[in-house]
Amino acid sequence: MTSLSSELSSAEKEWVMLQPLLLSHGYQLPPRYQPNWKPSWEKRWNFKYKTECPDFFPLLHHDIMDAVRVKDGVEVAIKHVVLEEDNVPLLQYLNSPEMLKDSRNNAVRLLDVISVPNTSDIFPKPSVLLVMPKLFPLFSFHLPFRHVREVLDALQQIMEGIVFLHEHRIAHRDACTHNFMMDPTDVIPSGFHLSNNRCQPDGVTRIHFRDRCSFPQLRYYLIDFETAEFFPPNSLTIGRYGQVKDVPEMSETVPYDPFKLDVYQVGSLVKTLIELYEGLDFLVPLRDIMRCPNPELRPTASESLSQLHGIVSQLEQTYLSHEIWLKDSTPIFPKYQTVSPDEKAKWWKFGKLAQLICGANKSTRLNVL
Repeated sequence: MTSLSSELSSAEKEWVMLQPLLLSHGYQLPPRYQPNWKPSWEKRWNFKYKTECPDFFPLLHHDIMDAVRVKDGVEVAIKHVVLEEDNVPLLQYLNSPEMLKDSRNNAVRLLDVISVPNTSDIFPKPSVLLVMPKLFPLFSFHLPFRHVREVLDALQQIMEGIVFLHEHRIAHRDACTHNFMMDPTDVIPSGFHLSNNRCQPDGVTRIHFRDRCSFPQLRYYLIDFETAEFFPPNSLTIGRYGQVKDVPEMSETVPYDPFKLDVYQVGSLVKTLIELYEGLDFLVPLRDIMRCPNPELRPTASESLSQLHGIVSQLEQTYLSHEIWLKDSTPIFPKYQTVSPDEKAKWWKFGKLAQLICGANKSTRLNVL
């Protein structure tokens, strides 16, 4: 990421070079990535601070851009991938009509695949632009889970998706927290800024979100298939993969089961949820079995899903609606999360939120702000 200024990074300049290609396929990039872009805060009669301008924020990830599909105004995300470093054919296979018939398939949807001409020094290797829905992280400190049933619904979909992949002999090998995303269409009707997702597209106004449990059709998706592979029965793998670094059997030399790796990684997601939220201790047995140090004793993805179902069946139905809160927050934080968007705006305007910020520890302050 470059400094927050009018100077584009080298990665951003590559997107400017890709702008004509994307526009010819019907995708309009944000103003910052237009060939003749001038910072809006430097224009005459501009009375905004530059941090209040949506074109002020640089890319959050160098290879991911948002855009608008010209024909219908739908927001999309575009990822630039080098073919030899990403498993695009596998993702295309998961997006085939036959595979999409199964509702458990939560592989990110491919809307378009655009080939990038590799005729210059800038793009020397064959690469493509993957056009996908614009998704939101599974959870964040400014859009937390609010009820037990929301966490359970997310875990149900995530684990069903892993079971689906494994049934088709596909191991993801990076089934970790940051690779699970949420369709924000209903939960964040205002939309969000890709590089500053606590805010709406204007980069200033805080996102207004609604409870996830209000939308039974809410979907979660799995992204980043560059480490995913087909594995024939009884085959093993070597190498270190994924965001979770404490997988006991992972090795560069000793073969191990790639499917049990996925189970451990999802178990680490369960562990993270338990650590972050009050009221999820009933998931400890699931965490422990999915993170069993011995991969031979660790359950399969299907067995782990059955374990989740067994745990949920023991809960009182009323407990599913129980409110949960981040452990690392002050008493005023739950109140802030329940007030109306207009009231939240007043809190920010008149400094009432300082009660939250000053009372929280450093890690919470950084994530809330």
